[in-house]
Amino acid sequence: MVIKIIVFAIACITHATVMAVEDDLLLPPVMAPEEFDQPVIQPTGDLSLRQAIVLTLKHNPELATYAWTIRSREIDQIEAGLLPNPEANLEIENFAGSGDLNGFRSAETTIAFSQLIELGDKRMKRRQLASADRDLARWDYEVKRVDILSQTAIAYADVLGDQEKLTITKEIKDLAEEIYQTVKKRVEAGKVSPLDEIKARVELSKSQLNQINAERQLAISKQNLVIGWGGTDITFNKVLGNFYSISPIPELGSIVTKLNNNPALARWATEVIRHQKAITLARADTIPDISVSAGIRHLNETDDVAAVASISIPLFLFNNKRTGVQRSEIGLSRASKQREVTETRLRSALLIAYQRLIILYQEVTILNDEILPSAEEAFNASTKIYRLGKLDLLGLLDAQRTYFETRQQHINSVKEYHRVVVVIERLIGSSLSEGKDYMAEEAIR
Repeated sequence: MVIKIIVFAIACITHATVMAVEDDLLLPPVMAPEEFDQPVIQPTGDLSLRQAIVLTLKHNPELATYAWTIRSREIDQIEAGLLPNPEANLEIENFAGSGDLNGFRSAETTIAFSQLIELGDKRMKRRQLASADRDLARWDYEVKRVDILSQTAIAYADVLGDQEKLTITKEIKDLAEEIYQTVKKRVEAGKVSPLDEIKARVELSKSQLNQINAERQLAISKQNLVIGWGGTDITFNKVLGNFYSISPIPELGSIVTKLNNNPALARWATEVIRHQKAITLARADTIPDISVSAGIRHLNETDDVAAVASISIPLFLFNNKRTGVQRSEIGLSRASKQREVTETRLRSALLIAYQRLIILYQEVTILNDEILPSAEEAFNASTKIYRLGKLDLLGLLDAQRTYFETRQQHINSVKEYHRVVVVIERLIGSSLSEGKDYMAEEAIR
Protein backbone atom coordinates (compact mmCIF):
# COMPACT_ATOMS: atom_id res chain seq x y z
CA MET A 1 0.00 0.00 0.00
CA VAL A 2 1.63 3.12 -1.33
CA ILE A 3 4.83 1.05 -1.64
CA LYS A 4 4.26 0.11 1.94
CA ILE A 5 4.72 3.64 3.17
CA ILE A 6 3.51 2.94 6.64
CA VAL A 7 5.49 -0.29 7.00
CA PHE A 8 8.67 1.62 6.45
CA ALA A 9 7.77 4.67 8.50
CA ILE A 10 6.49 2.78 11.51
CA ALA A 11 9.19 0.13 11.26
CA CYS A 12 11.58 2.86 12.32
CA ILE A 13 9.99 2.67 15.80
CA THR A 14 9.20 -1.06 15.96
CA HIS A 15 12.70 -2.01 17.06
CA ALA A 16 12.70 0.67 19.73
CA THR A 17 9.35 -0.52 20.99
CA VAL A 18 10.56 -4.09 21.41
CA MET A 19 13.50 -2.88 23.43
CA ALA A 20 11.21 -0.81 25.61
CA VAL A 21 9.02 -3.83 26.39
CA GLU A 22 11.98 -6.03 27.26
CA ASP A 23 13.75 -3.44 29.40
CA ASP A 24 12.36 -0.08 30.39
CA LEU A 25 15.88 1.34 30.62
CA LEU A 26 17.00 0.17 27.18
CA LEU A 27 16.00 3.06 25.00
CA PRO A 28 16.12 3.49 21.21
CA PRO A 29 19.22 5.01 19.63
CA VAL A 30 19.39 8.73 19.06
CA MET A 31 21.22 10.69 16.39
CA ALA A 32 23.89 13.05 17.68
CA PRO A 33 22.71 16.66 17.32
CA GLU A 34 25.79 17.54 15.26
CA GLU A 35 24.68 15.08 12.57
CA PHE A 36 21.67 17.24 11.75
CA ASP A 37 24.01 20.04 10.68
CA GLN A 38 25.35 18.09 7.70
CA PRO A 39 24.55 19.79 4.36
CA VAL A 40 21.39 18.53 2.65
CA ILE A 41 21.87 16.90 -0.73
CA GLN A 42 18.58 17.72 -2.39
CA PRO A 43 17.03 14.80 -4.32
CA THR A 44 16.74 14.96 -8.09
CA GLY A 45 14.83 12.85 -10.59
CA ASP A 46 12.31 10.39 -9.16
CA LEU A 47 12.04 10.27 -5.36
CA SER A 48 11.59 7.01 -3.45
CA LEU A 49 10.09 6.67 0.00
CA ARG A 50 13.41 5.52 1.40
CA GLN A 51 15.09 8.72 0.20
CA ALA A 52 12.35 10.86 1.75
CA ILE A 53 12.59 9.03 5.09
CA VAL A 54 16.39 9.20 5.23
CA LEU A 55 16.41 12.90 4.36
CA THR A 56 13.80 13.62 7.03
CA LEU A 57 15.60 11.65 9.75
CA LYS A 58 18.94 13.28 8.97
CA HIS A 59 17.90 16.88 8.52
CA ASN A 60 14.57 17.61 10.17
CA PRO A 61 15.18 20.87 12.09
CA GLU A 62 12.52 20.20 14.73
CA LEU A 63 13.98 16.78 15.50
CA ALA A 64 17.40 18.41 15.89
CA THR A 65 16.12 20.54 18.78
CA TYR A 66 15.10 17.38 20.64
CA ALA A 67 18.54 15.89 20.08
CA TRP A 68 20.14 18.99 21.62
CA THR A 69 17.77 18.66 24.59
CA ILE A 70 19.11 15.15 25.16
CA ARG A 71 22.66 16.49 25.06
CA SER A 72 21.69 19.06 27.69
CA ARG A 73 20.23 16.32 29.92
CA GLU A 74 23.45 14.33 29.55
CA ILE A 75 25.40 17.32 30.85
CA ASP A 76 22.94 17.61 33.74
CA GLN A 77 23.63 13.97 34.54
CA ILE A 78 27.37 14.60 34.66
CA GLU A 79 26.88 17.65 36.84
CA ALA A 80 24.64 15.73 39.25
CA GLY A 81 27.43 13.23 39.89
CA LEU A 82 30.06 15.78 40.83
CA LEU A 83 31.22 16.22 44.41
CA PRO A 84 30.45 19.50 46.21
CA ASN A 85 33.30 21.98 45.95
CA PRO A 86 35.45 22.52 49.07
CA GLU A 87 35.63 25.99 50.57
CA ALA A 88 38.69 27.97 51.67
CA ASN A 89 38.27 30.21 54.71
CA LEU A 90 40.55 33.04 55.90
CA GLU A 91 39.76 34.54 59.28
CA ILE A 92 41.65 37.32 61.16
CA GLU A 93 40.76 38.08 64.79
CA ASN A 94 41.88 40.54 67.49
CA PHE A 95 43.26 43.36 65.35
CA ALA A 96 42.70 47.10 64.97
CA GLY A 97 41.32 47.31 68.49
CA SER A 98 42.28 49.42 71.49
CA GLY A 99 45.10 49.04 73.97
CA ASP A 100 47.03 45.80 73.60
CA LEU A 101 44.81 44.86 70.62
CA ASN A 102 45.88 47.88 68.62
CA GLY A 103 47.29 47.02 65.17
CA PHE A 104 48.13 43.40 64.38
CA ARG A 105 50.39 42.57 67.32
CA SER A 106 47.76 40.42 69.00
CA ALA A 107 46.05 39.27 65.80
CA GLU A 108 45.16 35.63 65.22
CA THR A 109 45.02 34.43 61.61
CA THR A 110 43.21 31.22 60.69
CA ILE A 111 43.36 29.48 57.33
CA ALA A 112 41.02 26.52 56.99
CA PHE A 113 39.40 24.33 54.37
CA SER A 114 35.89 22.96 54.74
CA GLN A 115 34.11 20.21 52.87
CA LEU A 116 30.44 19.29 52.78
CA ILE A 117 29.91 15.58 53.30
CA GLU A 118 26.57 14.40 51.94
CA LEU A 119 24.95 11.52 53.76
CA GLY A 120 22.34 9.10 52.44
CA ASP A 121 24.03 8.63 49.03
CA LYS A 122 22.50 11.89 47.81
CA ARG A 123 25.02 12.30 45.00
CA MET A 124 24.29 8.86 43.59
CA LYS A 125 20.54 9.45 43.86
CA ARG A 126 20.84 12.83 42.11
CA ARG A 127 22.72 11.14 39.30
CA GLN A 128 20.05 8.46 39.02
CA LEU A 129 17.32 11.11 38.84
CA ALA A 130 19.26 13.03 36.19
CA SER A 131 19.67 9.78 34.27
CA ALA A 132 15.90 9.28 34.33
CA ASP A 133 15.42 12.85 33.05
CA ARG A 134 17.79 12.07 30.20
CA ASP A 135 15.85 8.90 29.39
CA LEU A 136 12.62 10.87 29.31
CA ALA A 137 14.23 13.32 26.89
CA ARG A 138 15.17 10.38 24.70
CA TRP A 139 11.58 9.13 24.77
CA ASP A 140 10.37 12.61 23.84
CA TYR A 141 12.80 12.48 20.93
CA GLU A 142 11.38 9.09 19.92
CA VAL A 143 7.79 10.33 20.10
CA LYS A 144 8.67 13.34 17.95
CA ARG A 145 10.65 11.17 15.53
CA VAL A 146 7.66 8.88 14.96
CA ASP A 147 5.36 11.88 14.55
CA ILE A 148 7.66 13.32 11.90
CA LEU A 149 7.97 9.98 10.12
CA SER A 150 4.17 9.70 10.07
CA GLN A 151 3.90 13.21 8.66
CA THR A 152 6.41 12.27 5.97
CA ALA A 153 4.46 9.12 5.12
CA ILE A 154 1.22 11.10 4.81
CA ALA A 155 2.89 13.81 2.75
CA TYR A 156 4.36 11.15 0.46
CA ALA A 157 0.93 9.54 -0.01
CA ASP A 158 -0.57 12.96 -0.74
CA VAL A 159 1.98 13.56 -3.48
CA LEU A 160 1.19 10.16 -5.00
CA GLY A 161 -2.52 10.92 -4.91
CA ASP A 162 -2.12 14.38 -6.38
CA GLN A 163 0.04 12.95 -9.15
CA GLU A 164 -2.87 10.67 -10.05
CA LYS A 165 -5.29 13.60 -9.92
CA LEU A 166 -3.11 15.56 -12.30
CA THR A 167 -3.02 12.61 -14.67
CA ILE A 168 -6.82 12.49 -14.67
CA THR A 169 -7.22 16.23 -15.23
CA LYS A 170 -4.87 15.97 -18.20
CA GLU A 171 -6.99 13.15 -19.60
CA ILE A 172 -10.12 15.24 -19.08
CA LYS A 173 -8.53 18.23 -20.83
CA ASP A 174 -7.36 16.10 -23.78
CA LEU A 175 -10.79 14.55 -24.08
CA ALA A 176 -12.49 17.93 -23.82
CA GLU A 177 -10.19 19.20 -26.58
CA GLU A 178 -11.10 16.22 -28.73
CA ILE A 179 -14.83 16.69 -28.11
CA TYR A 180 -14.58 20.39 -28.86
CA GLN A 181 -12.86 19.77 -32.18
CA THR A 182 -15.43 17.13 -33.08
CA VAL A 183 -18.36 19.40 -32.19
CA LYS A 184 -16.77 22.29 -34.06
CA LYS A 185 -16.54 20.20 -37.23
CA ARG A 186 -20.14 19.05 -36.86
CA VAL A 187 -21.27 22.65 -36.38
CA GLU A 188 -19.39 23.70 -39.53
CA ALA A 189 -21.07 20.84 -41.37
CA GLY A 190 -24.43 22.05 -40.13
CA LYS A 191 -25.21 18.81 -38.28
CA VAL A 192 -25.59 20.35 -34.81
CA SER A 193 -26.48 23.72 -33.33
CA PRO A 194 -23.73 26.34 -32.73
CA LEU A 195 -24.88 26.24 -29.12
CA ASP A 196 -23.20 22.86 -28.79
CA GLU A 197 -19.87 24.41 -29.79
CA ILE A 198 -20.24 27.00 -27.03
CA LYS A 199 -21.00 24.28 -24.48
CA ALA A 200 -18.02 22.22 -25.62
CA ARG A 201 -15.75 25.28 -25.41
CA VAL A 202 -16.95 25.96 -21.85
CA GLU A 203 -16.15 22.38 -20.87
CA LEU A 204 -12.71 22.74 -22.43
CA SER A 205 -12.01 25.94 -20.48
CA LYS A 206 -13.15 24.30 -17.25
CA SER A 207 -10.88 21.31 -17.89
CA GLN A 208 -7.92 23.64 -18.51
CA LEU A 209 -8.61 25.45 -15.24
CA ASN A 210 -8.89 22.13 -13.39
CA GLN A 211 -5.52 21.09 -14.75
CA ILE A 212 -3.93 24.31 -13.55
CA ASN A 213 -5.43 23.81 -10.09
CA ALA A 214 -4.24 20.19 -10.01
CA GLU A 215 -0.71 21.29 -10.90
CA ARG A 216 -0.76 23.86 -8.11
CA GLN A 217 -2.09 21.36 -5.60
CA LEU A 218 0.64 18.90 -6.55
CA ALA A 219 3.24 21.64 -6.03
CA ILE A 220 1.77 22.31 -2.56
CA SER A 221 1.93 18.60 -1.66
CA LYS A 222 5.53 18.40 -2.84
CA GLN A 223 6.37 21.47 -0.76
CA ASN A 224 4.84 19.84 2.33
CA LEU A 225 7.06 16.81 1.70
CA VAL A 226 10.34 18.73 1.36
CA ILE A 227 9.56 20.71 4.52
CA GLY A 228 10.19 17.46 6.42
CA TRP A 229 13.93 17.69 5.76
CA GLY A 230 14.06 21.47 6.00
CA GLY A 231 14.00 22.00 2.26
CA THR A 232 12.55 25.03 0.52
CA ASP A 233 12.88 24.17 -3.19
CA ILE A 234 11.28 21.24 -5.01
CA THR A 235 14.14 19.56 -6.85
CA PHE A 236 12.64 16.13 -7.62
CA ASN A 237 10.27 15.29 -10.46
CA LYS A 238 7.85 12.79 -8.99
CA VAL A 239 7.52 10.18 -6.24
CA LEU A 240 7.36 6.45 -6.87
CA GLY A 241 4.77 3.98 -5.66
CA ASN A 242 1.67 1.93 -6.37
CA PHE A 243 -0.96 4.31 -5.10
CA TYR A 244 -3.99 2.09 -5.64
CA SER A 245 -2.70 -0.96 -3.76
CA ILE A 246 -4.58 -1.61 -0.51
CA SER A 247 -4.55 -4.58 1.88
CA PRO A 248 -7.30 -6.33 3.87
CA ILE A 249 -7.76 -5.04 7.42
CA PRO A 250 -6.74 -7.33 10.33
CA GLU A 251 -9.14 -8.08 13.19
CA LEU A 252 -9.49 -5.36 15.80
CA GLY A 253 -8.34 -7.64 18.64
CA SER A 254 -4.95 -8.24 17.05
CA ILE A 255 -4.47 -4.49 16.61
CA VAL A 256 -5.50 -3.37 20.11
CA THR A 257 -2.95 -5.72 21.69
CA LYS A 258 -0.18 -3.71 19.99
CA LEU A 259 -1.22 -0.44 21.57
CA ASN A 260 1.51 -0.68 24.22
CA ASN A 261 4.06 -0.38 21.40
CA ASN A 262 3.18 3.30 21.08
CA PRO A 263 6.22 5.28 22.31
CA ALA A 264 3.94 7.95 23.77
CA LEU A 265 2.57 5.22 26.05
CA ALA A 266 5.80 3.29 26.53
CA ARG A 267 7.54 6.40 27.85
CA TRP A 268 5.32 6.37 30.94
CA ALA A 269 7.23 3.37 32.31
CA THR A 270 10.30 5.60 32.39
CA GLU A 271 8.21 8.46 33.76
CA VAL A 272 7.14 6.29 36.71
CA ILE A 273 10.75 5.24 37.33
CA ARG A 274 11.76 8.88 37.27
CA HIS A 275 9.25 9.77 40.01
CA GLN A 276 10.34 6.77 42.08
CA LYS A 277 13.92 8.02 41.95
CA ALA A 278 12.71 11.50 42.88
CA ILE A 279 11.06 10.01 45.99
CA THR A 280 14.30 8.21 46.87
CA LEU A 281 16.27 11.46 46.59
CA ALA A 282 13.66 13.40 48.58
CA ARG A 283 13.91 10.86 51.40
CA ALA A 284 17.69 11.13 51.34
CA ASP A 285 17.36 14.91 51.66
CA THR A 286 15.69 14.40 55.05
CA ILE A 287 19.08 13.18 56.33
CA PRO A 288 21.19 16.18 57.46
CA ASP A 289 24.57 16.62 55.82
CA ILE A 290 27.67 17.46 57.80
CA SER A 291 30.38 19.95 57.03
CA VAL A 292 33.93 19.38 58.33
CA SER A 293 36.64 22.00 58.47
CA ALA A 294 40.36 21.83 59.27
CA GLY A 295 43.19 24.34 59.15
CA ILE A 296 45.90 26.20 61.05
CA ARG A 297 45.87 29.30 63.25
CA HIS A 298 48.78 31.69 63.67
CA LEU A 299 49.04 33.88 66.83
CA ASN A 300 51.11 36.99 66.10
CA GLU A 301 51.70 37.82 69.75
CA THR A 302 53.65 34.62 70.49
CA ASP A 303 54.34 33.60 66.88
CA ASP A 304 52.84 30.21 67.65
CA VAL A 305 50.86 27.99 65.28
CA ALA A 306 47.98 25.70 66.23
CA ALA A 307 45.64 23.36 64.39
CA VAL A 308 41.91 24.06 64.26
CA ALA A 309 39.05 21.76 63.29
CA SER A 310 35.27 21.98 63.35
CA ILE A 311 32.19 20.05 62.36
CA SER A 312 28.70 21.46 61.74
CA ILE A 313 25.38 19.70 61.41
CA PRO A 314 22.14 21.50 60.43
CA LEU A 315 19.23 21.09 62.81
CA PHE A 316 15.98 20.32 61.00
CA LEU A 317 13.78 22.04 63.55
CA PHE A 318 11.46 24.06 61.34
CA ASN A 319 11.85 22.32 58.02
CA ASN A 320 12.55 18.60 58.08
CA LYS A 321 12.19 18.41 54.29
CA ARG A 322 9.37 15.87 54.51
CA THR A 323 7.35 18.09 52.21
CA GLY A 324 9.76 17.19 49.41
CA VAL A 325 8.92 13.51 49.92
CA GLN A 326 5.21 14.24 49.89
CA ARG A 327 5.54 16.33 46.74
CA SER A 328 7.44 13.53 44.99
CA GLU A 329 4.88 10.94 46.06
CA ILE A 330 2.12 13.12 44.63
CA GLY A 331 4.10 13.35 41.39
CA LEU A 332 4.25 9.55 41.21
CA SER A 333 0.51 9.23 41.73
CA ARG A 334 -0.13 11.87 39.09
CA ALA A 335 2.17 10.10 36.61
CA SER A 336 0.34 6.81 37.14
CA LYS A 337 -2.98 8.49 36.52
CA GLN A 338 -1.66 10.33 33.46
CA ARG A 339 -0.53 7.01 32.01
CA GLU A 340 -4.08 5.69 32.38
CA VAL A 341 -5.44 8.83 30.72
CA THR A 342 -2.95 8.50 27.86
CA GLU A 343 -3.82 4.84 27.33
CA THR A 344 -7.56 5.62 27.31
CA ARG A 345 -7.06 8.46 24.84
CA LEU A 346 -4.93 6.34 22.53
CA ARG A 347 -7.33 3.41 22.73
CA SER A 348 -10.27 5.66 21.83
CA ALA A 349 -8.34 7.16 18.94
CA LEU A 350 -7.46 3.67 17.73
CA LEU A 351 -11.07 2.47 17.82
CA ILE A 352 -12.28 5.54 15.94
CA ALA A 353 -9.53 5.24 13.32
CA TYR A 354 -10.21 1.52 12.91
CA GLN A 355 -13.89 2.10 12.21
CA ARG A 356 -12.97 4.86 9.78
CA LEU A 357 -10.54 2.51 8.03
CA ILE A 358 -13.25 -0.15 7.62
CA ILE A 359 -15.56 2.41 6.02
CA LEU A 360 -12.83 3.59 3.66
CA TYR A 361 -11.81 0.04 2.75
CA GLN A 362 -15.38 -0.81 1.84
CA GLU A 363 -15.75 2.46 -0.06
CA VAL A 364 -12.56 1.93 -2.05
CA THR A 365 -13.49 -1.69 -2.78
CA ILE A 366 -16.98 -0.83 -4.03
CA LEU A 367 -15.71 2.07 -6.11
CA ASN A 368 -12.97 -0.07 -7.63
CA ASP A 369 -15.03 -3.22 -8.25
CA GLU A 370 -18.50 -1.88 -9.05
CA ILE A 371 -19.01 1.86 -9.51
CA LEU A 372 -15.88 2.75 -11.47
CA PRO A 373 -16.23 -0.06 -14.08
CA SER A 374 -19.91 0.82 -14.59
CA ALA A 375 -19.15 4.53 -14.99
CA GLU A 376 -16.38 3.74 -17.48
CA GLU A 377 -18.64 1.40 -19.43
CA ALA A 378 -21.40 4.02 -19.56
CA PHE A 379 -18.95 6.69 -20.74
CA ASN A 380 -17.50 4.48 -23.48
CA ALA A 381 -20.97 3.56 -24.67
CA SER A 382 -22.05 7.22 -24.68
CA THR A 383 -19.00 8.15 -26.72
CA LYS A 384 -19.83 5.55 -29.37
CA ILE A 385 -23.49 6.55 -29.51
CA TYR A 386 -22.59 10.24 -29.79
CA ARG A 387 -20.28 9.58 -32.71
CA LEU A 388 -23.14 7.79 -34.42
CA GLY A 389 -25.26 10.90 -33.92
CA LYS A 390 -27.76 9.15 -31.66
CA LEU A 391 -26.88 11.07 -28.45
CA ASP A 392 -26.80 14.81 -27.86
CA LEU A 393 -23.80 16.65 -26.43
CA LEU A 394 -25.33 17.08 -22.98
CA GLY A 395 -25.76 13.31 -22.64
CA LEU A 396 -22.12 12.75 -23.59
CA LEU A 397 -20.83 15.44 -21.23
CA ASP A 398 -22.95 14.06 -18.40
CA ALA A 399 -21.53 10.56 -18.89
CA GLN A 400 -18.01 12.01 -19.09
CA ARG A 401 -18.49 14.06 -15.94
CA THR A 402 -19.86 11.06 -14.02
CA TYR A 403 -16.93 8.88 -15.06
CA PHE A 404 -14.20 11.34 -14.16
CA GLU A 405 -15.88 12.44 -10.93
CA THR A 406 -16.00 8.78 -9.93
CA ARG A 407 -12.28 8.46 -10.63
CA GLN A 408 -11.62 11.59 -8.56
CA GLN A 409 -13.69 10.16 -5.71
CA HIS A 410 -11.74 6.90 -5.98
CA ILE A 411 -8.45 8.78 -5.63
CA ASN A 412 -9.72 10.78 -2.65
CA SER A 413 -10.90 7.61 -0.91
CA VAL A 414 -7.63 5.78 -1.53
CA LYS A 415 -5.62 8.75 -0.29
CA GLU A 416 -7.73 9.00 2.87
CA TYR A 417 -7.38 5.25 3.35
CA HIS A 418 -3.58 5.55 3.34
CA ARG A 419 -3.78 8.49 5.74
CA VAL A 420 -5.84 6.50 8.23
CA VAL A 421 -3.48 3.54 7.93
CA VAL A 422 -0.63 5.85 8.90
CA VAL A 423 -2.64 7.05 11.91
CA ILE A 424 -3.36 3.49 13.07
CA GLU A 425 0.19 2.28 12.62
CA ARG A 426 1.41 5.37 14.43
CA LEU A 427 -0.87 4.40 17.33
CA ILE A 428 0.17 0.73 17.51
CA GLY A 429 3.84 1.33 16.76
CA SER A 430 4.00 -1.37 14.09
CA SER A 431 2.71 -2.34 10.68
CA LEU A 432 -0.76 -3.63 9.92
CA SER A 433 0.83 -6.04 7.47
CA GLU A 434 1.82 -9.41 8.93
CA GLY A 435 4.64 -10.04 6.47
CA LYS A 436 8.17 -8.69 6.69
CA ASP A 437 9.27 -5.88 4.47
CA TYR A 438 12.77 -5.22 3.25
CA MET A 439 12.39 -1.52 3.97
CA ALA A 440 11.40 -2.30 7.57
CA GLU A 441 14.54 -4.35 8.01
CA GLU A 442 16.58 -1.52 6.52
CA ALA A 443 14.96 0.93 8.91
CA ILE A 444 15.86 -1.23 11.91
CA ARG A 445 19.41 -1.61 10.63
